[in-house]
Amino acid sequence: MKTYYKSLIFMCILLCSSQVALAQEKYTISGTITDAETCESLFGAQASEKGTSNGTMTNDSGFYSLTLSEGTHTIIYGFVGYERIEQDIDLNENITLNIQLPPSGYEIDEVVVKSKKREDENVTSTEVSVEKLNIEQVGKIPVIMGETDIMKTIQLLPGITSVAEGRSGFIVRGSGIDQNLILMDGMPLYYSSHMQGLYSVFNSDAVDELTVYKGGIPARFGGRGASVLDVRMKESNFDEYRAKLSLGLITSKFSFEAPVIKDRLSVFLAGRSTKQSFGRLYDRSKDDNGDGGKGGGGKGGSGSDFRFFDPYESWLDLNGKMIYKVNDNNILYLSAYAGRDSALTVGGLTEWGNHAASLRWNHLFNSKMLSNTSLIYSRYYTKQTGGIYKFHSGIETASFKQEFSYFPNENNDINFGLTSESQDYNHGSLEDITQDDAGKFMPGMQSLESALYVENDQKINSWLSAYYGLRYSLFHRLGPGDSFVYDEISNEPLSSENYSGRSDVMAFYHNLEPRLALTFLLNERSSFKMSYNRNAQYLRLMTLGAEIQWYDIWMPCTENIVPLLTNQLALGYFRNFRDNEIEFSAETYYKHMNGAADFEDGLHNYLVDNLEAYVATGKGRSYGFEVSLEKPRGRLDGHLSYNLGRSDYQIDVINKGRWYPYM
Repeated sequence: MKTYYKSLIFMCILLCSSQVALAQEKYTISGTITDAETCESLFGAQASEKGTSNGTMTNDSGFYSLTLSEGTHTIIYGFVGYERIEQDIDLNENITLNIQLPPSGYEIDEVVVKSKKREDENVTSTEVSVEKLNIEQVGKIPVIMGETDIMKTIQLLPGITSVAEGRSGFIVRGSGIDQNLILMDGMPLYYSSHMQGLYSVFNSDAVDELTVYKGGIPARFGGRGASVLDVRMKESNFDEYRAKLSLGLITSKFSFEAPVIKDRLSVFLAGRSTKQSFGRLYDRSKDDNGDGGKGGGGKGGSGSDFRFFDPYESWLDLNGKMIYKVNDNNILYLSAYAGRDSALTVGGLTEWGNHAASLRWNHLFNSKMLSNTSLIYSRYYTKQTGGIYKFHSGIETASFKQEFSYFPNENNDINFGLTSESQDYNHGSLEDITQDDAGKFMPGMQSLESALYVENDQKINSWLSAYYGLRYSLFHRLGPGDSFVYDEISNEPLSSENYSGRSDVMAFYHNLEPRLALTFLLNERSSFKMSYNRNAQYLRLMTLGAEIQWYDIWMPCTENIVPLLTNQLALGYFRNFRDNEIEFSAETYYKHMNGAADFEDGLHNYLVDNLEAYVATGKGRSYGFEVSLEKPRGRLDGHLSYNLGRSDYQIDVINKGRWYPYM
């Protein structure tokens, strides 16, 4: 009997020992993935274990974190447009491994390089209704008079249409033009065009890549109801000086990259202007010969009357970015943009433009967690300096963002943070200098928009992945100012209440904004996806036309104007053919809006001090179907897409309360 118990105890000890032996330790490989030539961080690059489904992608800073069991692994690093690197790693501790990916056709030593990349991302990822483009893809699109234009490029994508032929404004799935959040390195831009819509503010020499979220918008983005256009500026390399100068028909350009301190401090500058273009030189030669001055503006004309520009028409862009690597765990990014237009309009010489700057501190806590702390400033302004009238208006914002990224294991990618933005709206004034009086538009307003968010991109098992997030947004309209109650028929104020303090809350709104996306892998080459988004928008563009004009004004929510709440459901089927050479997708969507706004009949201009009384709100809906067929690689590549959609509004005081087409 004693022998039996001894044997049983021995077997238990042996079993426990074997279980301990089987429970291998896990360690983390982390680092950054950058361009081997320019040293730019690559957002969305892949790091995956060969022969398994274990993998991850880099974040906005090019950082990745991959947790694997102890032992020898082959890690594959890849990105669209770059060669693939395979690296054998003996993993017995947490290690930092920074990878430089060479562009296609470029060779490096001591690693195995293959031309094949991870090409099934469109099928396997949790991204729904998302389009990604790098500047090389944008450069393949036909240009207008030598100018590559990002805005024209995205209008060729399914679900995105232009407001008018040749214009830079865009409509996403039937929503208003003000429902698109446009970001450049995290800086919001409120007017995205030059020459009143013919060209965009994005200089292709200063842009690295862009992402358009038509649906499936991550919880870290907010403030708009329809889409996000996230543009990343180019970064300077840390190894050598580079400069480029070009003269075109419409603009002259320059770009400059400088490793001020090798491997530590780099600077990138780019600019473009119409002042020294061939078109401007042609106009000047005509002026010198006495043939100019008739202002064809490049829109037509014949013989000696033709001009590329109106006499007082010009525009320019300036982009800058500085990167300072304090040490291995801390990097500072300083981005800036300035754009300006000037033209001779009906009222005189007019100027408008964007100014924006961002300071971001990237801090690496350890191999599983990092943070980004940002201070962001943006301003859009218009002013009229010629003629008998003086006019000015604009919007100015200053924001703080604190974002954290946490990588607990290879199956979860968690992000959380907060943001707070101070907003100052100048709705404009018009002064007649001959009579020394002013006509006031809607009085200026102040507001504070804040949000908390958390999100996770999770691989649940071999056939199911999920993205889920929650954003809680808060909006305060602040004093000083007057709160009005308006007559529903005459729109005249019936009563008012004055708020004199800057901290006085005149109106308050808050909303929960859940986000969800699911990917069901049907097999290695196809998947079914679905997404649900709820977005709250607390500001609107007051426009009387179908497209953004320089004189349009932005207005926040007030006691009389409620937020726009958008709920969107999207379903899609994704399939790759011929070893991932051809990508096919079909998506359908339905979008419902509460607080959809439009102007009541009878408003013809903004020269009223009760503009908010003319804003009517109701319901909106849009729905449609999109098909895309793309061959992104090879000697022959192309993209074919088709979309069919409809968008309607129903507002009680417009069209007798019946549904009417909005876009």
